[in-house]
Amino acid sequence: MIDISLIEHGVLYILTGAFAGLMAGILGIGGGMIVVPALLFIYHHIHLVPLEIEMHVAAGTSLAIMVFTAQASVRAHLREHTILWPIFYCLWPGILIGTVGGALLAHVMSSHWLRIILGIVLLLIAVKMLLPSRETKKREMPATWVTRAYSVLVGLKSGLLGIGGGALLIPYLTFFGVKRRDTAAISALCTLIVSIVGAFAFMLLGYYVPGLPAYTTGYVYWPAVFWVALPSMFLAPIGAHLTYILPVAKLRYAFIAMLLIASFDILLRHL
Repeated sequence: MIDISLIEHGVLYILTGAFAGLMAGILGIGGGMIVVPALLFIYHHIHLVPLEIEMHVAAGTSLAIMVFTAQASVRAHLREHTILWPIFYCLWPGILIGTVGGALLAHVMSSHWLRIILGIVLLLIAVKMLLPSRETKKREMPATWVTRAYSVLVGLKSGLLGIGGGALLIPYLTFFGVKRRDTAAISALCTLIVSIVGAFAFMLLGYYVPGLPAYTTGYVYWPAVFWVALPSMFLAPIGAHLTYILPVAKLRYAFIAMLLIASFDILLRHL
């Protein structure tokens, strides 16, 4: 006999993946900003994961989902030969170190404080998206050690919260005159590193944690990975096509409103 609750949960994951994929394609944002709050909401209301590790499972699962979504984006950029390899080679060591450090820090932190940090980050991203974009001047990239230090911060945030690094990486590269098309390609490749390393770290760190639901490997819940990643991968290219049809500016404000609602909900419930 089919468990109706499992079907209902699957529908919630599919809707999450569909929305994340469309927004990623339309606005060029990372799906983790949608997926992590959505997974937190689902886990909390279906009582799937113990409260004290809800954020850990949401972050670990989000990183595993990003493995599938980021690789599709990377393959597209590789076909177009748009990846600036010298910049990527400067970024990846710090991103790898930061991601591992973020995962380790998340493992020892309480879910309560991780939620608060997530709420603050979502709020800051929403405010940043509200600010008018400035004209980019041609600037030289800073010293290598500066970029590598910044890349550690990008990886740390991603490994800690299960969110891709584009929100920090793209503005940094844009500030130093890297073209938008090229920043997207570099961000996609860095996100792939974050997701692979981060998901593996969350699987290892959570392997012996008690209270995890069935079908998990450490902090990664595989049914959510499958049902969120599949529609997200399918709808992201469609979202990119819709940028030429839909009023992107209005959708951008709708997305900002969603980020603000999610951040206020998280912060008001946990501060």
